[in-house]
Amino acid sequence: MEKVLQFLRENLVCCLATCSNGKPRASAMEYVVVGDNILFATDGDSIKAANLKSNNKISFSANAMPKFVTIDGTTATPNEDEINTYNKILFERHPEFKEMVEKGMMKPFVYFKLIPEVVYYNDYSAGMRPTEVIKL
Repeated sequence: MEKVLQFLRENLVCCLATCSNGKPRASAMEYVVVGDNILFATDGDSIKAANLKSNNKISFSANAMPKFVTIDGTTATPNEDEINTYNKILFERHPEFKEMVEKGMMKPFVYFKLIPEVVYYNDYSAGMRPTEVIKL
């Protein structure tokens, strides 16, 4: 799992798939790796937040070819220390977000932690190989 986390630390953007009322929805968004956890946040009034409130099952994908990762799992609420670390990292990446939050131009975030169930890891740098499946 360490190679998966290292890959995710080196990248910033994922596609997050949620589902509500039997309809899937994919969202491109940033995430942050905090320790061994993957965290993300969204506007509390977003479709993504509403979907996760009604159904916390997700599929998370990140890629930087020739490597890519998909993680199927659920979400949980991160603790305060994880949220603070998430904000520190995100605001270092995007000082404009910090400024917008401080000026009240962005709604408060709702935070989520990915609880992985199955990880699919592909590294095609040495040619096509079967997907490595890691069940947790």
